[in-house]
Amino acid sequence: MQKIAVLGAGYMGSAITFPLTDNGAKVNLWGTRLDDKLIESSKKGVHPKLKKPLNPGVSCFYSVDLKQAIKDTDTIFIGVASEGFVDIFELLIDNIEPDRDYMFLKLTKGLVEYGGRIMRASEAAKLIYYKKFPEREKSQDASHIFRITSIGGPVRALELANRTLSASVYGIQDGQIKKLLKRFSTDYYRIFPVNDYTGVEICSTFKNIYSIAAGICDGLFKKNLSGLYYNAVSFLFNQAVLEIKYIVKITGGNPKTAFSLAGMGDLHVTSVAGRNRRYGELVGSGVEPGAAFKQMFDEGEYGEGYIALKLALPWLSNFGVEIAVELPLLNLLCNVVLRGFDPDAELKAFALNFGI
Repeated sequence: MQKIAVLGAGYMGSAITFPLTDNGAKVNLWGTRLDDKLIESSKKGVHPKLKKPLNPGVSCFYSVDLKQAIKDTDTIFIGVASEGFVDIFELLIDNIEPDRDYMFLKLTKGLVEYGGRIMRASEAAKLIYYKKFPEREKSQDASHIFRITSIGGPVRALELANRTLSASVYGIQDGQIKKLLKRFSTDYYRIFPVNDYTGVEICSTFKNIYSIAAGICDGLFKKNLSGLYYNAVSFLFNQAVLEIKYIVKITGGNPKTAFSLAGMGDLHVTSVAGRNRRYGELVGSGVEPGAAFKQMFDEGEYGEGYIALKLALPWLSNFGVEIAVELPLLNLLCNVVLRGFDPDAELKAFALNFGI
């Protein structure tokens, strides 16, 4: 029986335990200090976010028990929020067994700050790993290779936990990880491996940002025009896909990934049913953006796109992007979410840049 550790007991970290245990794996689910109440409730019988018990093959560990949770495991899923990713990954690397060959599978979506720079989470993870084990960076020993994959695709945690058919994209850099994927796949959780690791990671980050736009439409129009504003949402959705394609291309990924499940597919499900859509709805209905994020956080919901958008501007500047010119929808979101501009006025101004 394979033993797997999952770090992060929120929605997706807990949901991924279902296909893993359904495949016969023994799973250690570890929660951060923010997850201790989730772990406590799960131990008593029901995961409070998923509203159901976890599978019998899942063992739950509190935040103080990380070393025990990862003991004797070499496959580790990481499902913590992007804001906590660097701290948790550093803690993880400090506690792993030095002679074990690890594979890290990243459910985390978003950019991070590390060493005074903004970067992709996988880049930070690699730097942290080789900082801890500098002798491995140029080693020819296959067991010293830093192995990580980025998981994306249109997978809502609640649906995965209820075994609803879902398709996930795994961006891989290493053939050895690809060999493991059949152990994670089930009849309801289908996995599509692709070699464009960077593209999958970028799509996973920016779909959270762009789905805020659909939510803003909900906030602006749902009350008085329920069901009568899907033209606008479709317009913004199309532009979002094109802008994600552009970002993937200039940052080293395959632009075709933006039109795959990792890009367009994930953007769709997040735009119609994700937490970032709800965040956008609050902003579109008049709630101050920072207050909207705090309101959701206090309710146990994390608007990842708000944090990602803050980091996206300075990160994209490293690639020479003129956001107002090349990424007009991203510029709209910056104006509304970060600069406090009126959503309705910004949407109208945005629309005037298109057509004749």
